[in-house]
Amino acid sequence: MIIRYVAVLKRLMTDVPFGVLLSGGLYIIITYLLCWLGVKGKVLGVREIFNVQGSPDLKTAREVADFLGTHHHEFHFTVQEGINALEEVIYHIETYDMTTVGASTPMFLMSRKNKSLGVKMVLSGEGSDEIFGGYMYFHKAPNKEEFLQETCQKIKGLHLYDCLRAHKSTSAWGVEARVPFLDEEFIKTAMDIDPEWKNGIAIIKLCFFPPILYTYSSCIVVI
Repeated sequence: MIIRYVAVLKRLMTDVPFGVLLSGGLYIIITYLLCWLGVKGKVLGVREIFNVQGSPDLKTAREVADFLGTHHHEFHFTVQEGINALEEVIYHIETYDMTTVGASTPMFLMSRKNKSLGVKMVLSGEGSDEIFGGYMYFHKAPNKEEFLQETCQKIKGLHLYDCLRAHKSTSAWGVEARVPFLDEEFIKTAMDIDPEWKNGIAIIKLCFFPPILYTYSSCIVVI
């Protein structure tokens, strides 16, 4: 918990307006909470929404922002707006990789919104699923050795995909993305955890919150 908090605090050294890309997922909620603690509540949450009614992520992001009393902005976009942005997105991210383009488009559009809000820096959650084996297919790992091997491969490839997408999608609009999960000391500590412990949600709670401080309900960590 302390190492994670320090990783977030390092990235709060700024004199410009900043926010957190609050997707509604547990990993970024943890970042959002630690950021909130670090700046005594003065944090902005930004969430891009692909017009899907009843999205659980949208509901969770709203509840977290409401609970902490932070400013929360949502950006809604349509399929056509995404299609219209494709040429510009590909130009800025400099790749035709289908998965990267697909993930970059909402982040690109959201960064444009961030710029209009005066946000110059954002904290994002890249690296969390790679470090902790958060993708669904990790649960099918035949043994912990292969689980560990896959997490290592995913981390080593981040600069080609997720980090490339985050950096270029945001910098296209003059916004800086900072990724606390990829803090060197945090990675070293997290990768020392037995892979067998990572295959489930309990390890996340144990890593970040003393049992007396948390409750977990509907994918929301409440302190």
